[in-house]
Amino acid sequence: MLHRSCSALRLLLLLILCNSASLRSQDAPSDGRVFKAKAQIVVLDVVVTGKNGVPVPGLHKENFQASEDGHQQTITHFEEHSGSQPLQAPLPPLPPNVFSNISRTKPGDSVTVLLLDSLNTPLADQSTVRLQTLKFLKTLQPGQRMAIFTLGSQLRFIQGFTDDPAVLVAAINRKGTGAQVQTSPLLGSNAETAAAQETAAAMRAAPGGEGEDAAEALEQFMANQNSARSDARLKMTLQAFQELAHYLGGIPGRKNVAWFSGAFPVVLLPDVTVRDSSGPQRDDQAEVRKTDALLASAQVAIYPISSEGVATGSFYSASTDARQNQQQVTAARQNDLDERNSAHSAMDEIAKYTGGKAFYNTNGLQDALANVTNNGSHYYTLTYTSPNKATDGRYRKIQLKLANAPGYQLAYRQGYYADDAKSSQAGAAAKSAPGDPLSPLMRPGLPDSTQIPLTVQVLRDSDQPAAAADPNRNQPVSPQNGDNHDLKGPLTRYTVHFFIPPGGLLLDLAPNGHRQLSVDAALLVYDHDGKSLNWMLRQINLEMDAAHYATAVANGVNFRLQIDAPDGGIFLRGGVYDLKSNLAGTLEVPLRTIVNPSPAAGSR
Repeated sequence: MLHRSCSALRLLLLLILCNSASLRSQDAPSDGRVFKAKAQIVVLDVVVTGKNGVPVPGLHKENFQASEDGHQQTITHFEEHSGSQPLQAPLPPLPPNVFSNISRTKPGDSVTVLLLDSLNTPLADQSTVRLQTLKFLKTLQPGQRMAIFTLGSQLRFIQGFTDDPAVLVAAINRKGTGAQVQTSPLLGSNAETAAAQETAAAMRAAPGGEGEDAAEALEQFMANQNSARSDARLKMTLQAFQELAHYLGGIPGRKNVAWFSGAFPVVLLPDVTVRDSSGPQRDDQAEVRKTDALLASAQVAIYPISSEGVATGSFYSASTDARQNQQQVTAARQNDLDERNSAHSAMDEIAKYTGGKAFYNTNGLQDALANVTNNGSHYYTLTYTSPNKATDGRYRKIQLKLANAPGYQLAYRQGYYADDAKSSQAGAAAKSAPGDPLSPLMRPGLPDSTQIPLTVQVLRDSDQPAAAADPNRNQPVSPQNGDNHDLKGPLTRYTVHFFIPPGGLLLDLAPNGHRQLSVDAALLVYDHDGKSLNWMLRQINLEMDAAHYATAVANGVNFRLQIDAPDGGIFLRGGVYDLKSNLAGTLEVPLRTIVNPSPAAGSR
């Protein structure tokens, strides 16, 4: 059922939403620039550069020709972006104990994300990236807003969007943020590979050829181990980009992700080094497809930047055994070449299909970053409505051309998946077992997901749980709220009111004429070290008749959950996931800021 909450808080939330919406461009697409299968509105950001690599301004809608699967399309909306300055939203201050993931800042035409990847990058290359990134940030121009993320064992949020170079530099230098150089547990070292090759060579050199089988077994073991590591890195990388897309999805405009990495494991090719069919296999097409759809929805363009600089080949490294014969030298050179070409091909594909650009075989990482920020902020946005209404899950190829403009280069997303909403929902539910789609977005330290605007009111409950049974009390001990059944010590009970504004959720029309809503709602309490202390996940299903639906359209949807926090609980993370639209909203609340409400507050 819908709970009646403080009307003043609801009015404040609506005022915030109205003021925030007023910052959007008046001629922006009404679909929120999200691929929606039902609307069939396709939104494309296009970077046009000349022969000198500089963005080309002043083009018009008539210059562009769009086609989908070979069929000409009519461009219905067109807009040129030239790097406008960000604007501050005139939002009213939130009252005590009220928190929102609604941004108070409308970004400029685009924002840039620096993704420092230690999961896929050797230790030495990380140091180079870090030093050159720091040098670039010190030259950052006003209005070039950036955020910083790292990818290690998981995606970590380091610094929110700002154009203050001092803040960004301090975030990278700050210890304990994950921005420091660190060893990846899933990258094999050159020394390890060289040792295995030397051992295999010694086995083959044994008298009588008795070591040949043992050498082959060792080489196959190493191949299987490398494939398993690569497969694990692929899964973790895809998960990180899904989380990043959820975070960026609620920010309007184009998002340019500068991805510094030593390997780009998002190209699914058979691993020919693994002969055992029962060994690790790569079957992640569904996750790749899901990631692609989320990135498209969030208007994310990826700029892969190779962290290795100008590559010289592992054969010329100091650790190479000079005693190798010519055959081994040739094989090592060819292996280096094959690996490098494969990596560069992967980078080109990632950039091509997301609308970015790849940078490799260069020591000018600072120049690469400058290219990302400049070209990524000068672009054109166009939309068309696809006449193909089939939601068959097939990939729709997009082609853009410029009329009478020879020599210009166009960078744009090459297509999208025409997924059925119900199929996507079922697929997401199947992939999430035994967990759920919301859990990956609720981990401590992750940024807020903003696809669903969300406001919460957190209050200390008037009925606090007893720490232990008291024989002198005649009334029963209050049951603990939360799914951690091992809670100990003094507990503080919090009541969390969720407010979701009109239009924030997808309300489907049922055959009986009622509107249906299905969301996952979660709460997580954790300490300073990110250790989870208590948690809860509830599925909320609502069915509204015409009267209740009219109320939801006018005032939004609200509900409440209760959770108990131990003394060590420092942060509370709340989230919702719309199982119909596959969109999420999360936010983080510092529990130490919660003040005791007045007697009139928190009425339920």
